[in-house]
Amino acid sequence: MPHTIIDPKIPIKIPSDHLIWGFIGSKDDIKNHTIALDDLAEVREVLKIGKMTFSGLGSVFIEGFKKRLDQILLLNGAFFNDGENRGHAQDDQNISFNLIQPYRTGERKGLYPSIRIKP
Repeated sequence: MPHTIIDPKIPIKIPSDHLIWGFIGSKDDIKNHTIALDDLAEVREVLKIGKMTFSGLGSVFIEGFKKRLDQILLLNGAFFNDGENRGHAQDDQNISFNLIQPYRTGERKGLYPSIRIKP
C-alpha cells in the first residue's frame, strides 16, 4: 500500500471515493496521485499511473481495503455512540498524568524530585 503525505501550501480538495497516494502538495498532485475507487475496481491486471503500479484485481483490493478501513475505524472508536461501539480511543478518557519537572535552579538543578505513588 503506498504511503501518503499531504502538506499543501494552499487549500486543496481531495475528492471523495478516491484512492490517493504519494506526496500531495498541490492541486496538480491531486490530479496525478488519485484514482476513483470505481475506476480502480475495473482493473483486471496492471495499472500504471506515474510512478505507481497496481497489479491484480482492483475489485478485490477495494473490497479488502474498505473492510480494513472499517475495522480501523471501529477499533479506534469512530462509531462510538451512547456507550456502544467503544474503541481504544474511549479507553483513556479517565486517565490522569503526573508530570514531574526537574529542579530549575539551585544545587539540585537538573535533578528530579522523588515521588511516591500509593494507589
